[in-house]
Amino acid sequence: MADPTERYIDAARGNADGSREATFFLADHYVVYDYDQGRAVDGVHAVAGLGFGRPFSPVGPDQGLDAALKGQGRHARTGFQFRGAKFARVDLATGIGDAGVGPLSEWALTGVSATGVDAAYSDDGKAYFFRGDHYTRYDWGREKPDPGYPRRLAAPLAGIDAAVDGGYLFKGHSYLRVGWDPEPHAAAALRPIREDWPGLVELLLAGKAKAQALVWIADATRHLAVPFDPLFATALATHFHVGPTASAIEKAKVIALVHAQFIRVLAVLGESSTRFRFRTEDEALTRDHCASVPATYVRDSRFNITPLLPDRSPVDRATAILRTAIRVADPTSTVHIAEFEAGYDRSTTAEALRNPSAYAAFARHLSQGRDARFEWAP
Repeated sequence: MADPTERYIDAARGNADGSREATFFLADHYVVYDYDQGRAVDGVHAVAGLGFGRPFSPVGPDQGLDAALKGQGRHARTGFQFRGAKFARVDLATGIGDAGVGPLSEWALTGVSATGVDAAYSDDGKAYFFRGDHYTRYDWGREKPDPGYPRRLAAPLAGIDAAVDGGYLFKGHSYLRVGWDPEPHAAAALRPIREDWPGLVELLLAGKAKAQALVWIADATRHLAVPFDPLFATALATHFHVGPTASAIEKAKVIALVHAQFIRVLAVLGESSTRFRFRTEDEALTRDHCASVPATYVRDSRFNITPLLPDRSPVDRATAILRTAIRVADPTSTVHIAEFEAGYDRSTTAEALRNPSAYAAFARHLSQGRDARFEWAP
């Protein structure tokens, strides 16, 4: 079940002039939306690939940008990304980010926040910066804020998560379009993002789920490198059925196979910009001939993400992405016994080594420090 309080978008900005595209950020990944096609462009991209460098570039499912903005005037080919009290630039024509980071104070946004902004967008020579229930207007021509700001925002404009050129404001699962006369007001009622922006939420959440899966894999591989602690022994016995009475040779063989599988999975997840794509339910049934529509599935060595993924919990999404990655990386992984099914605990070691659910549950077990298969998170 989808969490009604969950944020779908951290930040957004327009792309290069004439592109009719915008970039949307969630956690440490981003997705491009094509207005002419009326759907998200296939591919989920790591923010780190823009070249901002750390510590500005977010890493992991719990980090993200605060806001983003397409410049105008002499800055028309520059995208600005904001995080905390810093901002970074990207050349919209080349997609290459500037490793240099500037202080937010350069914008002189008096009264909005000295430590960060929630959202921003550009329109008709102006930029609008939002923080809580206030906003400030910035003039691109004069390169300074307009006098008389900040000003207060009325509900439902207050407390937004993100904004993008065109006056689209995003909050939680919903969005609206803002009008000005001369103060901002909701030009239309709140609408569900998922209904009107096909593929955007699905691919953004797939990127965040990928980030969580990478955390689990990183924690699991650390244990695989030094497999002597009780937690590792319990996880190995629980998910790959290699108990304490197994020989050292048998244990070493299974550990090597599991480690090699995770190495392959890391390579596949690293290609999310070309392997992740959105499929509507109708496309899954008619184009890919699925018997029923799953949250994710494999076709043509690609991850296919459907509208069912957002209905899962964050843990279930990460599990689904990790399972799918194993199927892409290793076509011999043909055993499909879910970790909560009775047959899971009765499977042999050979079956477990070909079961994507075993790897996903094993990695999560080591990352969380317990067998969490039967913990149903919202």
